[in-house]
Amino acid sequence: MPNEFKLKHSSAALMAALAAAFPLTGQAAGAARVDFAVGDVKALTPDGRSRTLGKGAEIENGETVDTGSGRAQVRFSDGAQVSLQPQTQFRIDDYRFSGKADGSEKGFFSLLRGGLRTITGLVGRNNRENYKVTTTVATIGIRGTEYSVAYGNSISVTTGEGIIEVCNAAGCLIVNSGETALVTDNNTQPEMTNKKTELPPSQPDSVLPTFISGNSASGGFPVLPSGPGYSLAMAGHANYDGMLPFIDGPEGNSYLNGQVKLTAANFDGSGALASFKGMDSGEGGGFLAVSGVSAGALSDGIIGWGRWTSGSYDDNGSIYAMQEVHYVVGIPTPAADMSALQIGNMTGTYALSGFTYPTATDGAGVTVVGNQPVTGNLAANFNSGLVTGNLNVPLAGSNYSSGLSGSFIPGNPNFSGSASWSCSGGCGSGSGGGSFAGFFAGSNASRAGLVYQFNGTPLGTVSGAAAFTQTKLSPGTSF
Repeated sequence: MPNEFKLKHSSAALMAALAAAFPLTGQAAGAARVDFAVGDVKALTPDGRSRTLGKGAEIENGETVDTGSGRAQVRFSDGAQVSLQPQTQFRIDDYRFSGKADGSEKGFFSLLRGGLRTITGLVGRNNRENYKVTTTVATIGIRGTEYSVAYGNSISVTTGEGIIEVCNAAGCLIVNSGETALVTDNNTQPEMTNKKTELPPSQPDSVLPTFISGNSASGGFPVLPSGPGYSLAMAGHANYDGMLPFIDGPEGNSYLNGQVKLTAANFDGSGALASFKGMDSGEGGGFLAVSGVSAGALSDGIIGWGRWTSGSYDDNGSIYAMQEVHYVVGIPTPAADMSALQIGNMTGTYALSGFTYPTATDGAGVTVVGNQPVTGNLAANFNSGLVTGNLNVPLAGSNYSSGLSGSFIPGNPNFSGSASWSCSGGCGSGSGGGSFAGFFAGSNASRAGLVYQFNGTPLGTVSGAAAFTQTKLSPGTSF
């Protein structure tokens, strides 16, 4: 989408949408809850009282989070998640969410100073006017995205994935994925810039061990350290063996897509996967895949996910192009944990905690990129080795609803299976098949990640990645 500038006909107070999205999680009465806090992070009440915020603390309407020299990450009851930088003040002006987006939801905020990183959530998804962030310089409207913003006397905002709209009294500017906008003051038009938004570096290792030197998360999200020992699943569009670009489904241990064993992964300063290398048991050779342009990446410190819009694949000296590559990456669940889950006949249920916006590529190489949140869930029986789940994937005015059915060898963290999809909306109706592949990560399989592909849709082959967080682990359940 080209950049657009729209002049305003009124200098009235500006409103927009700011959201951060992980799917819905159960939460108590407070507007938000602290996922983690480092340093002297406080909540300031409207009457001037203050209290220290730690992990699990609730934040109420009207309170301001002041990070001081520390940092914090907070999660709202609609799944919204915001990572706050040092020297940031972020006020919750009016937040309401009843558990579903029924029109009564509301999220009004003020960014008083500092910086944050966020991705979109449920409040404001159906009605953008129900969600806004206010500063003295500009407001930022969200159209389903992940972005970073730094605010001092001016505002700098970089879109990681999706689209944002930056507005002030002079007008609004559309900022696409990978672009950056600068707003110098309230009466000067927002403008594009090549300088990415700079946020303060993460805390030193001695304070926050999940932040590794050289791999700091540019919004404060925990990131994964570079090194060996990772499981990785990927799916996308590649030009391989001199052929025209094509889609290759995620297959376990396949040479191009799917799970890669014995993987060494390298992450850049924003936490995005920059490259990975490994050995493939099916081909017996080594390979190196390198990111060209990353369209956005996130991690919860256990599992990470993201998308490359471009990249390269080095097959023992032969270089091939890669496009729209989706991935999940993480340290696989230890064998001892997987065995204990099998012996205990445990079943885990999982809620979607992260995703990439899907892409679709047809035989001519035409690509469509989604900008609406994916939803879904997953369940695994660790004794029988069965995995089931579903994904709802909106793309280009249509929704692809998919059932997942797969398996894994009990005691092994890697799984794969088939995906049956049906389409509704702008595509009319239709159905077909596909595949998915992934792995369990973290202690007691606390995370699961997968990539998927739906074949034969009206748009071509739809690809994406999804990460899940375990919500329940119980014995004796079978399916």
